[in-house]
Amino acid sequence: MYRFRLSSAPVRLRDVAMGLILALAITGCESQTAPLANSSLDADQVVSSITSENAAFPVWHQGFNSDTDGWFDADTPDALGWCGSIDQHDRQTGSHAPSKGRGYATVAIGACNAFWSALGVPFGAPYGAGPGQSLYSDSWPVAGYVTELDIFLDPTWSGSYTGNFLSPNTIVQYAATIFSTTPEEGPFHTGPHYFVPVDAVPGQEALSIFGHRVTKPGWYTFRFSFSDEGGSVRVDFTLAERRGGDLITRTALPPIRLAGPVQIPFVDPLPTSGYGSGHVWFFDVAAGLQLPIDEHRVRLGR
Repeated sequence: MYRFRLSSAPVRLRDVAMGLILALAITGCESQTAPLANSSLDADQVVSSITSENAAFPVWHQGFNSDTDGWFDADTPDALGWCGSIDQHDRQTGSHAPSKGRGYATVAIGACNAFWSALGVPFGAPYGAGPGQSLYSDSWPVAGYVTELDIFLDPTWSGSYTGNFLSPNTIVQYAATIFSTTPEEGPFHTGPHYFVPVDAVPGQEALSIFGHRVTKPGWYTFRFSFSDEGGSVRVDFTLAERRGGDLITRTALPPIRLAGPVQIPFVDPLPTSGYGSGHVWFFDVAAGLQLPIDEHRVRLGR
């Protein structure tokens, strides 16, 4: 397994894909589990939550009011960086009102930084691992955890954009990743990943997420809930209106292994004793689409 050093933390190379047919890659540091209470970040960006049962698990909030800290793209150098772009907007410079607060961000697919380009990774989209990649835990939180991201969806995108991987109609693939406490050998982190596709409905101004039709533009909350069910990892996904109720819940999402862009389900359950928390990322964003995101939140489960 390749290792690089950023400060004192070794870096896990994650989702590395070599050449045009092997995409996408994400990098990550092993968590140092240091308290974040003395962080210089704004109060709306990060808070520490440390208990005896959930040691050093951070509670994270990035409202994109002034920056995009905790997200990484092609402008981030070396192994910590990645591909594509993330840009911060406010009410004056942006095309949308924020989900909450003063600002929001947009993510887009694009070329990778020099480090990943040299490894043959052609392009990708940003990932959000928290400041210093602090959202990784070395063990499974007893209470589980929840990660949320608000994403602006517009049904008029149907017919205007084309997906790059799974299907031409799949214009966004949003994903969450967890990490084994015994990382696999070599430069690849092939999984497990949990995918949420946003599909254009052909011939209609509508989008579909696990069969739920989105027919009006607005902010929607994408929520992953991670828990322990009989000693195994369970991941549920909920789509909700930002200022309304839940729209659809897909329980027990299948963990996916990547073989390049090909998605292969894991066969056996994943024991929580062998995994810690991870990050969220965009496996795909249709070319030309500047996807608005806001209110990235991570908290312990109930």
